[in-house]
Amino acid sequence: MLRPGRRRPGSQLTWRVFIAVATVVATVLAAALVLLSVAAARAADVTSARALDRTTRLVTVLLDGREGALIRGAQVFAQNPSSWPLLIERRPEDMLDLAVEATQRIGASWVQIVDEQGVRLAKSDEPTAPAAALSSSALIGGALDGTATRGVGVTRDSLLFQAVAVPIQVGARIAGVLMAAQVVDSVLAADVKATTASDVVFYVTDADGTPHIAASTLGRDAALTAMLARAVPGMASTAPNDSVPVMESERTLTPQVELELGGEHYVGRGAALRSAGGEVLGGFIALRSREAELAPYRALRRWIAVAGLLGLGVAFVLSYVTARSVARPVLALADATQRAADGDYSAVVDVRSNDEVGALATAVRKMLADLREKEALVAVLRVAPAGRPTDDTSAVTAALGVASADAVTLPGIEGDTPEPLAPGQVLARRYTIAEPLGMGGSGVVYRAFDRELAEVVAIKTVRPDVLAVDTTALERLKSEIRLARRISHRNVVRTHDLGEADGMYFITMEYVTGTSLRELIDRGAPLPVPAVVAIGKQLCRALEVAHEQGVIHRDIKPQNMMVQPDGTLKVMDFGVARLVQRASQLTSAGMVVGTPAYMAPEQLLDDAVDARADLYAAGVVLYECLTGVRPVEAPSPAALLGRLLTSTPRPPREVNPAVPPALSDIVMRALAKDVNSRPASAEDMYQMLAVIEE
Repeated sequence: MLRPGRRRPGSQLTWRVFIAVATVVATVLAAALVLLSVAAARAADVTSARALDRTTRLVTVLLDGREGALIRGAQVFAQNPSSWPLLIERRPEDMLDLAVEATQRIGASWVQIVDEQGVRLAKSDEPTAPAAALSSSALIGGALDGTATRGVGVTRDSLLFQAVAVPIQVGARIAGVLMAAQVVDSVLAADVKATTASDVVFYVTDADGTPHIAASTLGRDAALTAMLARAVPGMASTAPNDSVPVMESERTLTPQVELELGGEHYVGRGAALRSAGGEVLGGFIALRSREAELAPYRALRRWIAVAGLLGLGVAFVLSYVTARSVARPVLALADATQRAADGDYSAVVDVRSNDEVGALATAVRKMLADLREKEALVAVLRVAPAGRPTDDTSAVTAALGVASADAVTLPGIEGDTPEPLAPGQVLARRYTIAEPLGMGGSGVVYRAFDRELAEVVAIKTVRPDVLAVDTTALERLKSEIRLARRISHRNVVRTHDLGEADGMYFITMEYVTGTSLRELIDRGAPLPVPAVVAIGKQLCRALEVAHEQGVIHRDIKPQNMMVQPDGTLKVMDFGVARLVQRASQLTSAGMVVGTPAYMAPEQLLDDAVDARADLYAAGVVLYECLTGVRPVEAPSPAALLGRLLTSTPRPPREVNPAVPPALSDIVMRALAKDVNSRPASAEDMYQMLAVIEE
């Protein structure tokens, strides 16, 4: 259920996600349309430019081809000997017939016959055309000089035509000229549009340089004429005589121009048409409509807009559904977290998914499980043993290494204990001794005040005889303290430094209060399974960070672990235990210093030891927590050593039926004599414990 005052799923978060998704979709859609418009405009410009270039070149080729065809036809006809007598006799009716016949055979619009003096004898489309001197035109003059010429001409103000002139040779002399003309009309313009999909306008220019439409695929209205006047300024020169066509075959393309016609935007490009004498008589311009070029893109844009709107509608629905599916589990997780903050860890997080919300739910479930386990451990702490009040000072003393009945020490060492430090005494000009906390196998533990850092610390003196056993022990201790200082974790008592004062070495450590695990076990009853799982998981975390730094504890036992009032487990003596182990070698057959009941077989046999020796000791600790007894018991150290190496302990579940099978199996796997059968690492063992169900 939702907590009072909390908004129901599907409200604020739902609408935020809904609006966010809708905004993103709308923004993307708008950006896509804008980018499409820009890209379409650029593509249309490029397409138009290429199409105009092709069209203008095609028109040029068509015009050149028509002129070439006219020249070849005229030359063939002029070389026909049967025509020569008629030309020599110069009878008007014969000249007209000759011009008409040439027009038909050449395929020209009209033909003119000119004598060797440049005087017109006949014109096929004007039977009554008077004789006129045409030798001054470049077209006729060039032919009289024996060269075939070509060019454009203008007649009737706006009639544009292509003309060619070839000499008529009779024997060795030029007896006249055959001039053939072909009109540039709407048929040619229509052919160009059919071939290129571009509109084309052919025009002529008057004496003022004003263009007039000769042929067009867009009609002949005033708007088109005005457009031409803006598009081709300065292309016209002095107007030619109506009947004097001249030409030049070279045509230069004009720059691209933009213009409006009938509310439509056009892009144009063309070329000037010149007479044989180089005079601009007109030209043509090819046109491409930007609207036509953009039509496919605009259609695509419309479809994208329609699809985008439909997608936006679908996105609205999906975002609403998705938001609700996210809001509900998030609010459920928030409720579980709030309940945990209030001290209620019983919330059930029933959120299963493979996304980020699922990962968050998994983390919350693990957090609640850890908190429930810690709560069970705290509940154990609250139960004081009968007839004995809980004493934090005694707990610290035990945890920091007081003497234990389980420890076996070297003969004669007990008498070498250094003089105790008195309360109020200042050690190394820095640490004010507050009180002794107890005496362990390697020295005395004190609570002290660090005057430089203004904090309470624990000081553990190192007995001189421990260092005297091995001349290299001090250097190894320094090296191991350096390693231990690198371990920083909430489940590890931090080792600060190694100091020396008046020949006495001491180790400063983090000072913590709580109850030693040894004391909790000694209360007589097995610990609850959730509390043991909490102890095991925290112990594995402490070992994991130590092993990552290359530190193996080698003396994991309940005496070296303390549970704080909030259920946090602290592991002691990293970097110290190994010194004691190494300094205390065999003193006689079967006699080993340390706590054999928690030592792995390879450690007892002085074989190579790795991190899995600590996992074996962790298994012994968990076994003892679950059952109240150690896996192997014996009346003497020698017998204990033999049983540890040869016997197989009973599974915890056989000793205490309340132990879950999975947890019992984990403990037995940690207690395997073969190191390869144990968990590969503290992390692996933690993951095994993390799946234990209560």
